[in-house]
Amino acid sequence: MLNSSFIMALAVSTIRMATPITIGALGTLFAEQSGTMNLGAEGMMTMGAFFAVLGTYLTGNAWIGVLCGMIAGGLIALLHGFICIEIGGMQNLSGLGLNMFCLGLTAFLLRVIFNTGISPSVESLWSTPFLEKVPFIGKFMAAMSPLVYISFLLIAIVWFILNKTPFGLRIWAAGDDPKTLETAGINVWKIRYLCIVICGVLVGLGGAYLSLGQMDKYVDGMIVGKGMLAFVAVKMGKYKPWSILLMSLVFGFFDALQMQLQLNPAITIAPELIQMIPYVGAITIMALQKNENIFPRAFGEPYVKNKYKF
Repeated sequence: MLNSSFIMALAVSTIRMATPITIGALGTLFAEQSGTMNLGAEGMMTMGAFFAVLGTYLTGNAWIGVLCGMIAGGLIALLHGFICIEIGGMQNLSGLGLNMFCLGLTAFLLRVIFNTGISPSVESLWSTPFLEKVPFIGKFMAAMSPLVYISFLLIAIVWFILNKTPFGLRIWAAGDDPKTLETAGINVWKIRYLCIVICGVLVGLGGAYLSLGQMDKYVDGMIVGKGMLAFVAVKMGKYKPWSILLMSLVFGFFDALQMQLQLNPAITIAPELIQMIPYVGAITIMALQKNENIFPRAFGEPYVKNKYKF
């Protein structure tokens, strides 16, 4: 029976599940709005999750661990940027290759450092205790990781940067008309490099949330498609931060629903059918969307004109 406690648990779980997708999608938005395809979000998120735990394990401080995860995501994104921006490599293959590389690298490091496929438990960021004093909804708010609130703040910040600042205008131009941007004296490659690093840092933060905000350890293969969902959320959100948040919440809802239904003893549906809910929901939403050309005009195209002169 679906009672109030089930509904409350579903609401909390939806926000928790949506958070890494939201943060990862915001990072991917920077890269793709500037013209660089980011199919490597899964790898960046994997690196962020692993190094967040490793940083926390070595220092005993979860916030330092989060910073380590963000740096790791930024560095691996820099590699993606070098391939896609500097040498004009195939952006889709670079991203997919990056995912395989990061998954293999973290699995290797996990066994070298911890001698197992799962890290020890470390300090976590599961909750925000000081919010418990907020009237009426304090208990609900305190149950959330502080990284959840950071994700909502990031939505507003990203929207403001992209729509209200000169830097945001340059990002749009780098993705839509890089030739005109270069003619205006702006370094297209610098803008794209900066955006891909911002992408990696934010996607790494999403990974850090998975390993420290939802758990207190790193488990090999724990990202399970969250990076790809972030990539899809950008497309389905039509490159608009608030719409991306909505799509992330939809993905989070379907994922939370199947988890809560499996935990509810009153539900007698076969677990295999319940586990299909997120995929059926996502496919249904994509099928109902209009087929629109929402991509930046120079999306996925390396810009090499006049970069090298001999």
